[in-house]
Amino acid sequence: MKKITDLARLSLDVYNGKNVMFNEVSGEDALRNAINDACGGAFNYKTFRANKYDVFTIVEETLDDTLGVVITNQFDNLADVKNVAVGEKPVFRVNDPSLFRIARIAGGTNDLRRQKILNRKFEVDTDYFGAKIYAELEQFIAGLVPWTEMINRLTLSFANDLGIRIYEAISGSYTALNSTYGVTGAYNEDVLFDMVQHVEAKSGGRKAVVMGTKKALRKVSKDIVMSDSMKEKMNQVGYIGNVGGTDLVLLPQAHKVGTDEFFVDDNMLLVVPANEKLVKIVVEGEAQMIEIADAGTRNDQQMEYQIQKKFGVGVMQSAIYGIYKLS
Repeated sequence: MKKITDLARLSLDVYNGKNVMFNEVSGEDALRNAINDACGGAFNYKTFRANKYDVFTIVEETLDDTLGVVITNQFDNLADVKNVAVGEKPVFRVNDPSLFRIARIAGGTNDLRRQKILNRKFEVDTDYFGAKIYAELEQFIAGLVPWTEMINRLTLSFANDLGIRIYEAISGSYTALNSTYGVTGAYNEDVLFDMVQHVEAKSGGRKAVVMGTKKALRKVSKDIVMSDSMKEKMNQVGYIGNVGGTDLVLLPQAHKVGTDEFFVDDNMLLVVPANEKLVKIVVEGEAQMIEIADAGTRNDQQMEYQIQKKFGVGVMQSAIYGIYKLS
């Protein structure tokens, strides 16, 4: 069987649609050939049944590598992703940026009140998440199970689910914000830039950015006085990249699985210091593919499998950020 590490890297190229060759065949054919090799050279139901755990290993490792890159790329603006071994609990440390009070000291004394350095730390709890898939026995016998397509769909499914959990965690943190950093109301430029200045001041002067979906950023952009070049930019991408000296950063929109409902609130603006990763993602251990039912176990002869990943999502409550909910 080909080296799994080579195939894992190859799977990323296949996922990204690159026209790659591996052992003189296309990337997708190479993945299929790896599964055939795992089954002794020819894939059929009998060889799969005898070597299925080797096939599971290919699915698990390619899924792990592909998903790791996808979630890092998709959520790079918001999230810090850590891949850890089973049982490992990474500790995230949050530096306290608040300034110390400077006091007048009487001459010849050291009479000064101490101020504690209030750096904090927190952990992210992880849970198992998974998908259950099945195929008809005849599909296995005919070699019609699309393995590469299945791995890509699983990657997108896990990434999509993780995205929902990220945005739900951010939205859910709104109630913990005070009235300075959690605002609801009709869009008002002064209200937004008050929040921008508060975030910048509290973060020690770090430049803030405003994040939102295309629809949310358009609400910020459309009421400003525009030059011809700005109008052209607005027409091309739907929003202006910088308003009042503050960068606007696009959050990708997506559907909740099986619906036409958006999972990112189009009426939410997130104000954070530039490059602040206020969401922490922990991916614990490796993917596991588990056989639920082999052919003959069920009356309908369907073959059923479960794919599991263990991960968790947390929002740094002590981070400096603001949420403006537009009504």
